[in-house]
Amino acid sequence: MESALGQGSKASRFLVEALVIVSSILLAFGIDAWWGARLDRVEETEILAGLHREFTGNRDVLARRIEQHGIMLAAFSAVLASIEQGEWTSTEWEVDDAIGQLLSPPTSDLGNGVRDALVQAGRLEIISNGLLRERLAEWPAFYEEVLDDEIFSREMVLYQVVPFLTRQGLDLSAALVSGTMVVEPGADAWPIAVARIGDDPAATRRLLSNTEFRSLVQVRYSYWHHAGGEYRAALGVAEEILRLIEEAM
Repeated sequence: MESALGQGSKASRFLVEALVIVSSILLAFGIDAWWGARLDRVEETEILAGLHREFTGNRDVLARRIEQHGIMLAAFSAVLASIEQGEWTSTEWEVDDAIGQLLSPPTSDLGNGVRDALVQAGRLEIISNGLLRERLAEWPAFYEEVLDDEIFSREMVLYQVVPFLTRQGLDLSAALVSGTMVVEPGADAWPIAVARIGDDPAATRRLLSNTEFRSLVQVRYSYWHHAGGEYRAALGVAEEILRLIEEAM
């Protein structure tokens, strides 16, 4: 029979071996957790860099749209004021240039590839900043409002404003060149000489006195005025997201 001392020594060895095994397992788990966390942080850094590029582009697009929005709204105001007077009264806008703005619905190509891929993959939680996660999740509600207003504007121009103006038999070449054509330096803006509506006072007065034209411009102004608020709201969120990204990088 083993002595009590021998049995105690054997139990002690078993205990030490068990502790070593448990410690090794815990250490392995700890190393795995540390390595996983490190990989997550590396991935988060890469994702943040992609989001920063994406939302820098979004911010710049929206800032340009807000500037353009103000120009277009000023043109619409000039048209409405002249309709009220029955003749062209603006000293800041030529009638063709203002009509060109009526014919120019902008479209914004907002980049959302990185953000959308992150959400669709269920990886939004990799972003450690909770407020940034919230703003990224909320972003579609803002840019979709912008796109809705732009789609309405484009459809109104294509299906109401353009058909109306063409039915009047107006020469729209100067308005189109002014408002919708992007011409490369040195290229011809129009294949033939342009004609300006403003050079024909009688045609200008007929247009300004047309009640359908008045209604179209009123609706265009009203909805475009509303679009300004959507642009500014989206820009504010894009700027906040950028600030949060830069704090997290």
